[in-house]
Amino acid sequence: MKNTKIMIAVIVTAIVTWLMITCIGYFVSDVSFKEVSRSSAVLLIMFLFGWIPSVIVGCDIDERLK
Repeated sequence: MKNTKIMIAVIVTAIVTWLMITCIGYFVSDVSFKEVSRSSAVLLIMFLFGWIPSVIVGCDIDERLK
């Protein structure tokens, strides 16, 4: 059960991070939200930096659920 909670938290954190990056891209550009969410720039940022919040949340939950 502990691993399931960690997995769900990591996935939710990754989705929220992706949505935040997409919203920032949408507000600073003149293209639609759908186009920004699928753009290569957002995917590159998620590949380079998007995993960091998920790892932090996963480690924190792992320590808390001991």
